[in-house]
Amino acid sequence: MATFEPKSVAVIGASASEHKVGHMILRNLIEQGYAGDIYPINPKGGEILGKTVYTSLDDISGDVEMAVVVTPAPTVTAVAEECGKKGVEWLVVITAGFSEVHTDDGKKMEDELVKIAKKYKMNLVGPNCLGVLRPSVKMNASFAKDMPLDGNIALVSQSGAMAVALMDSSTPLHIGYSLILSIGNKSAMDECDYLELCEKDEKTKVIGMYLESIKDGQRFVEVASRVSKTKHIVLLKSGVSEHGKKAASSHTGALAGSDGAIQAACVQAGIHRAHTSQQFLGLLRTLSNQPALLSRNIAIITNAGGPGILATDAAAIAGLKMPALNEKIVAKLRESLPSSASTVNPIDVIGDALEDRYIAALEACGKDPNIDGIAVILTPQVMTPCTKIAQAVIDAAKKSSLMPIVTSFMGGDTVDEAVDLLAKNGVPNFDTPERALEALGSLKERGAKTQESRTQNTERASKANAVIKGNKGLLDQDTTEALLKLYSIPLPKQGVATNEEEARVLAEKIGYPVIAKIMSPQIIHKTDVGGIRGNLQNDDDLAAAFQDIMRNAEVHMPDATIEGILIQKFLPVGNEFILGGLRDPSFGPMVMVGLGGIYTELFADAVFRIAPIDEREAYCMLPELKSWKLLLGMRGQLQSDIEGIVQALVSLSELMEECTSIKEIDFNPILVSSEGVIFADAKIVVD
Repeated sequence: MATFEPKSVAVIGASASEHKVGHMILRNLIEQGYAGDIYPINPKGGEILGKTVYTSLDDISGDVEMAVVVTPAPTVTAVAEECGKKGVEWLVVITAGFSEVHTDDGKKMEDELVKIAKKYKMNLVGPNCLGVLRPSVKMNASFAKDMPLDGNIALVSQSGAMAVALMDSSTPLHIGYSLILSIGNKSAMDECDYLELCEKDEKTKVIGMYLESIKDGQRFVEVASRVSKTKHIVLLKSGVSEHGKKAASSHTGALAGSDGAIQAACVQAGIHRAHTSQQFLGLLRTLSNQPALLSRNIAIITNAGGPGILATDAAAIAGLKMPALNEKIVAKLRESLPSSASTVNPIDVIGDALEDRYIAALEACGKDPNIDGIAVILTPQVMTPCTKIAQAVIDAAKKSSLMPIVTSFMGGDTVDEAVDLLAKNGVPNFDTPERALEALGSLKERGAKTQESRTQNTERASKANAVIKGNKGLLDQDTTEALLKLYSIPLPKQGVATNEEEARVLAEKIGYPVIAKIMSPQIIHKTDVGGIRGNLQNDDDLAAAFQDIMRNAEVHMPDATIEGILIQKFLPVGNEFILGGLRDPSFGPMVMVGLGGIYTELFADAVFRIAPIDEREAYCMLPELKSWKLLLGMRGQLQSDIEGIVQALVSLSELMEECTSIKEIDFNPILVSSEGVIFADAKIVVD
């Protein structure tokens, strides 16, 4: 990838002062081995670090492929213009003081900088960034202190400080980088552009991204879906709780926050998601060094029962399977282990094991056709030869090069030498069995989920948008019913009463028992104000409920506009779930399914996807729920109408996609049983 192997670099704002960034970047390029032409530029001229200083780019006779700018913010646009005229391909603006300071001047300068970059077709990195590094050619065009090890990980970081921290762990953890890009304000190029750059880089196997924002969520999913088919992408996204804290008007919005969109994007685009910086590093190390896990069948080798059990639990959580070893292989293995050892999976070589038992277990797992990955657990007993066992693991990894192996050598100083040896030889070690198994699970081949193409129903979309037209906020009951009818989403028999007599007439028409609910555009969550009464068996029950609901509304929401009381057929018992839709500011329309009713936000058991989704993707959502077993049937109950939920999710996806003015939808609860799916309540909010 020649774009980040420039033959010449100019440092504009180079300084003789050791404490200035312009000096640090120049020194890094000179002293860390960059072999290309280096041009310090400063109007004062002279000499810095043995290099002649040019007063301007015009004084340089040769080409300048990359310019690193560290001059004060007000001067940067003029410098950029000069770079454009010189034919600079890559403009890396280290300088801060642009849109990130949230001033009109800062925003104006950044807009002008972007305009100049586009005018001259320059690739603009930054502003407000650390710089760029290409270890393979020893190019450190940044103010990071040291060059990290050369490797196959491309790091794209929106935070320069985060990039420095990750690079600093390069040597002790033996993590090698192909490319490091500090992207700063992402003024001209965003995360999608950098993904595409890394996609074309032959030296990059894994792309690690630390992002604080995603500009265009839909394009990000599209690009990542393509890239993930050939390269691993690991995402650490910060700021996921901010949106959720700004209380949304629906259960769906409250559950989603920003995290729901990010999780959906990762699942659908085949991205490995890290939730912590420690997990991020672990995934980068594992994915960059280990082959793919061809199946979910793995073996665990341990010298301690407790950690072996923890590893087994972690394997289940990671979606891994632990089949029994082949009988002939087990018989051979028993010859090398004491009678007290266990040859079932996990294989327990017991606490006094030397390297010979580990070697025997590793060979057995390597020969077994049912095993495609190994996790090796070690606790340091007084007799445990940690380093020799580490070497045995390394030898096994070389012998079975297509089988991934991870380790958890637990402890401190006692295992340090062994852990370092493992790291030097590309075997990732983790301080706990849980982290080791999580990493091993990440090696199961993954990629973007392909969906069947679907033609939008333009006639239905036109009718639906005509129904919504002119509305704002919470849709009234008649409009909601008319809209949902177009998408074959049925509501129970119901009607709105403005007085007790109307309520009685409606109840008799619908048929007792009924349920009564307050209707008001200001009262989104009816239960919170005592606005629901259910299982009303007769006129007396209904009259008492009507008065009670109206009284509660007056007490709790005295300023609310009361449209009346919704009288609805009381529905048969079923498990309460929720379906929802919302429009994320970056990723667009999304759909959700989760545990509903009063448990919606208590357990926050919800799964999101970016719309549109097809039946296949809808089916995939359901097993991700903690409440999945409720749908399968528990304690003698019949299996619920799973196909009905799937069809409802697809219809909801179509509704969100075709009606762009819909902001949020809540179907809560939907009652799910073996007899079908019933939509007990619907709230649709239009922007």
